[in-house]
Amino acid sequence: MTDKEIIEKIKYGMGLSTELSDLEFKTAQDHIPSDIWRTISAFANRRGGGLVVFGVNQDKNAITGCNNLDHMQTKLTEIFNDKMSFILRPEYHVINYGDKTILAVYIPECPKDYMPCYFKSVGLPNGAYIREGNTTRKITDNEFRTYVATSKEFQFDLSEARNTEKDEISEEKVTYLLEHSENQLKRGAIPEVSDAVLENLGIIALFDNEYKPTVGGYLVFAKDIPQNKNQYDRYAVRCIRFAGSDPSDEIIDSLDIKGTLDTQIDEAYKFVLKNIGKQAKIIGTKRIEQYEYPEAAIRELIANAVIHRDYKIIETYTQIKIFNDRIEIVNPGSLPPGVTVDNIKDAQFSRNSMIAARLRDLQYLEEYGRGIDIVVREMEKWELPAPLFRNSVNSFEAILLGRNYRDINDRQMKIIDALLIKGKLTIQDCQKILRGTPRGTINADLKKLKDLGVLVPNGASVNIYYTLAF
Repeated sequence: MTDKEIIEKIKYGMGLSTELSDLEFKTAQDHIPSDIWRTISAFANRRGGGLVVFGVNQDKNAITGCNNLDHMQTKLTEIFNDKMSFILRPEYHVINYGDKTILAVYIPECPKDYMPCYFKSVGLPNGAYIREGNTTRKITDNEFRTYVATSKEFQFDLSEARNTEKDEISEEKVTYLLEHSENQLKRGAIPEVSDAVLENLGIIALFDNEYKPTVGGYLVFAKDIPQNKNQYDRYAVRCIRFAGSDPSDEIIDSLDIKGTLDTQIDEAYKFVLKNIGKQAKIIGTKRIEQYEYPEAAIRELIANAVIHRDYKIIETYTQIKIFNDRIEIVNPGSLPPGVTVDNIKDAQFSRNSMIAARLRDLQYLEEYGRGIDIVVREMEKWELPAPLFRNSVNSFEAILLGRNYRDINDRQMKIIDALLIKGKLTIQDCQKILRGTPRGTINADLKKLKDLGVLVPNGASVNIYYTLAF
């Protein structure tokens, strides 16, 4: 925009005594408002971007001017370069308006593939805003899902699988998938593996005018072991069986599982079943042997870990840790945007939509939104505690507690859930969580969890606080 165009827009807005869909006034004269990121996000997510003008008091319809232009531009540049999810290149205009100097900043539209542009320290979805009329508001869940559905940041499985060629895709495996789909549809069609079919399935795509495998296509349909190529060697499942209940205990069995993703799910499942005990149970008049954890819950959590891990993270593995009293499944990457520990049973957004779709076609994944419900239901049938989930910046963990913990009550589960989120709790914190529960009952709950080896007390006397033992 030219200075003349900006002045005309300011005059128009002031003449109407209102801001516009692409214009916002800020009274700030010496500093940048701490919430300016909301405006930046909203204009970046708006077609055509928008203009924010500092040194204008909209309420008084007056030009107040700016006194600290260098400092203001420096702070804005820090936000544009370091604090937004996409580096934006704004246009700064220092304009003499009457006897005042104002700062006008044109915020460009963020490329569609990288929307929504959001404030990194707040994250998604709360750090993303849009412009509606002349107001700025946080995006809704539906708007958020529409944005990320087309965002390259959340379609890594459809990006190019570097150092691979189309002929490294297993035609036999794709044929099996197509035949299985045709058998279900009962159309009587003869499946044919063509470039068009492979592209439609997301297995290959055009990159620089040449068909090559996508990341998801290669990881699911490779002829050979994907991990034989250096850039894919961490796309594996590391399984460990400890002798006791602590990571410092002796390792009595371990295996790094490589291969395509379906193979990883199958082999990891076998490893877990081999390394957990069985117990006798009377059902009706029959005595049967069953695993100490429900097989369906184990398989579902393994499949979810392999399907939904963040494949942009290449420094570590998906890990399955088996202890005497629990199973921990740790995945690189936090939960996908919009999914939280609280809504995980209902949220249906997948980080790897192509991988999820193809492994669902191969019957490795239940219908979207049902997987965690199955785990919860199966654990309940086994009379075991509900699964625990811990979400952090770089990892997501699911924990299945064994029969040592089957007598944990609802209050104690609330304490554990809070610790998974907060990391540590005082007795006063527990009183807020269990509002209305007598102090003596809370003390008894904490003692039981300590005796079970769930909690670790830290500090002493009035300064005591609790952390999880795992």
